[in-house]
Amino acid sequence: MSKVEDAVAADAATLGAMQINAFDANQPEPLFVEPYAVTGWATFIQRAASSRSGPQARVGVIRDDSGNVIVQGSRHSLTCLLHIARDNDAAADLYGPWQESWGAPPPDMSKDRLDAFFGEMKAQHKAVMGNVPHICTFIFPKSRGGGGWLTAPMTDLEIIMTHSTARGRGYGMALLQWSNEMADGFGLPLYLDAGEDVVGLYTRVGYVRQPDELRTSKSLVPMVRAAVKV
Repeated sequence: MSKVEDAVAADAATLGAMQINAFDANQPEPLFVEPYAVTGWATFIQRAASSRSGPQARVGVIRDDSGNVIVQGSRHSLTCLLHIARDNDAAADLYGPWQESWGAPPPDMSKDRLDAFFGEMKAQHKAVMGNVPHICTFIFPKSRGGGGWLTAPMTDLEIIMTHSTARGRGYGMALLQWSNEMADGFGLPLYLDAGEDVVGLYTRVGYVRQPDELRTSKSLVPMVRAAVKV
């Protein structure tokens, strides 16, 4: 199985470029710009390396044989972002303004579109999990065939993404199993918002589709993997 490692500061530029490829490559009007994405990843990596109150970040990557996070050519990789909310207060913080996580957007990005994008996910996430301690995940891409993101677990596995040339190689499964092991170590449930066509993938690693009455998103399916005590 592919080995997952913690990201380091030098990976931020690669992860920002990967986000643009995974999410915005096929969009007529990109939602993000690369400098903003790079800064966001640099912030998450820095938070993962520090001790702070509230949700704890964790960024995992899969590297090539040379130890690099490569997103072009014949060498490919994947990454995921988790937010670990170990108490009720930290869980409540997960639903704060998206700018607190990603930073204020530059003038060439649409705040209204970002509000709609993040707001839909946060509303559904909160409806399902409330202030229960958990881990949460967002995953790129949203579907097997195109750009977007797949969201998953509540130790908060916020993002799993892969370059378009690296899909179908088992990297996503490796990161999901990595996040499962982390959640099990904390004894926490995992939450995700999944694209309809990848619900089966998450079911294979223990996630359960939540009742339709809890669903507030037209495009994303809420799923939860129950806590496992080890």
